[in-house]
Amino acid sequence: MSEAIRIGIAFDFDAATIAALGSMSPRLDLRVSDRKDQAGIDALATMDLDGLIAQSLPTDRSGTPSLRWLQVLSAGVENLVGRGRAWPAEIVLTNARGAYALPIAQYTIGAILRVAEQVDQRREQQLTGRWPDGSADALQGDQIRGKTLVIVGYGGIGREIARLAAAHGLRVLAVKADPSVRTDDGFRVPGTGDPDGSIPERIVGIDALPEVVSEADFLSITLPLTGRSRGVVSREVIAALPAHAWLINTGRGPVVNEVALAESLAAGRIGGAVLDVFGEEPLPTSSPFWHLPNVVITPHVSGATQEHLAPLVTENLRRFVAGEPLINRVDPERGY
Repeated sequence: MSEAIRIGIAFDFDAATIAALGSMSPRLDLRVSDRKDQAGIDALATMDLDGLIAQSLPTDRSGTPSLRWLQVLSAGVENLVGRGRAWPAEIVLTNARGAYALPIAQYTIGAILRVAEQVDQRREQQLTGRWPDGSADALQGDQIRGKTLVIVGYGGIGREIARLAAAHGLRVLAVKADPSVRTDDGFRVPGTGDPDGSIPERIVGIDALPEVVSEADFLSITLPLTGRSRGVVSREVIAALPAHAWLINTGRGPVVNEVALAESLAAGRIGGAVLDVFGEEPLPTSSPFWHLPNVVITPHVSGATQEHLAPLVTENLRRFVAGEPLINRVDPERGY
C-alpha cells in the first residue's frame, strides 16, 4: 500500500462525519462523491483507490487496481455475492451487520406488542365513535410473558431482538446456520445484543426449523438472503406453525415461501403476519397480502435509520489504516 491511503466514499454522510473520518490519520486521502448511485461509484473509480465505502464495486475496476477493501452500507450483500457471482479474491468485503439491529429489534418487539395488545382491533372499535356494547373482554390484551419467540437468524439483529424479548419475559429459541458457534464478534452498539449467545434457551441449526417452529407463538425472521436461506421458511415450516402463531419477517422476502404463506393466512391456519420485506419490492398491487385482514404490511422500513453506520465505518477505517483485521468481514462463499 502506498504512503497515502486513498479511500473513496459514495454515501451521504454528513460533513461532520466526513471530517472525522478524514482526521483519523494524516495518511488518509478521502475522495467523496456527491452521489451514492453506481454513477457516483464509477466516477470515484477513475482514481486509484485502496478502499471504497459504497454499495457496490465500480463497473470497471481497471482504473483502480489497488482496491483492496469494499465496505457496503447494508447488512445484506445478495446483490454482490452468491448465485454464480464471482467475488474478486483480492478485495475484502465488509458489511453493515449490526448497524441496523436496534431499529429492527424495536420494530419486531413493536409488532409483537401490536398483536398481543390488539392495537388494530381497538382502533377499529374507536373509529365507531362509541363504547363497545356489553363486555369489552374481546379487546383485552394477551400477556406475552412466558410466550415463545423463535428467532430465525441469530446474528446482530436477532441477538438484539432476543435481548428486548427477554426483558419482556419471552422465552427465546434461536435458529442459526452453525449452532455450535454461540458467540458473535460482529459490530454492535455497546450494551446491546447477546454477544455470548446466553439468552436463548436453545440454539439449533436450520435443519431443526420445522421442529422448533412448532413451539412458536411468534416467529421472527432475520436471515440474510443466500443460496442456502432462499425459501428456507418453506411450506413445511409454515404448516408446522401453531394455529395462533404470528410470523414477522424483517430479513428478506425470498427467505419465505410467500405463496404458501399467503395460502395459510387466507385459510386462517396461522394467526397472522407482519411483513416488512417481500420477494418483489415495491409489493405489486396484485399481491394477496394487501387484502388479508390478518396481515400488516410495511414498505421495508424496519431498518430505515442510519444512525449507527458512522461508528461502524469509523472503526473499520481505523482498522484498515492500522492494518488490523476488519470487523463484519463477509465470506463470499457463504454469502454473509
